[in-house]
Amino acid sequence: MCGYSRKRAIGSTLKDLLQGPETDLRVAKDLVSSLVQGEDTEFEAVLTNYRQDGSKFRNHIRVGPIKNAVTGKTTHFVGVFREMSASGDDLSSACDEMFANV
Repeated sequence: MCGYSRKRAIGSTLKDLLQGPETDLRVAKDLVSSLVQGEDTEFEAVLTNYRQDGSKFRNHIRVGPIKNAVTGKTTHFVGVFREMSASGDDLSSACDEMFANV
């Protein structure tokens, strides 16, 4: 989706890789704050992000906790990014439907 090599991405933050002139920094900061503030926090937003080649895209982001089955404590977070069209349609949903019928 973003065009970065594994070598380039390792050690970089999403801020370093994806943010640009039209990224809503308030929403990006809200994402970070929500993760820092609570273990049970789930966050969802749509941001304008940028690929390695500088082209922009709308990115539907959803981040949530993964909990240890025994202790119930949050051990990790998982994030899912889905590209959206300019009209706001989730582009991956068409692919999901297509593969569901295979």
